[in-house]
Amino acid sequence: MPIRLAEANRAIQAALAKAHNLAVNISVSVCDADGRLVALQRMDGALAEANRASIGKALVSARSGRPSGDESIEDSEYFRAATVIGEGGPLIRRPGGLPMIRAGQVEGALGVAGATDEQDVECALAGIDAFTSSG
Repeated sequence: MPIRLAEANRAIQAALAKAHNLAVNISVSVCDADGRLVALQRMDGALAEANRASIGKALVSARSGRPSGDESIEDSEYFRAATVIGEGGPLIRRPGGLPMIRAGQVEGALGVAGATDEQDVECALAGIDAFTSSG
């Protein structure tokens, strides 16, 4: 089942809440398994460039089915996202992107950017936890 907007927003809200607790400003995006953007939010005070970085991390994770900072993804190909990549979608191979998996299938990914790599991952994990606990 494709990621629904309500699910994407729930995951984003959890990531934003974690960022608030960490006192950092981030951008969070969710894309579907094809790499198409489902939802995006940028906190007040987050760098505008964080939007593109969060999308790029989500796209790498959706493409590979693994975290965007995983060194082994270099040779990975997930062809469902090939169109978005061909259209110029960013590929950001830094920590902060995590796959959204349901019933063993990659349904999409969540990307976080704007803080340190470790904080981006913490926020992304909070978003993934909200996604997996919702259904």
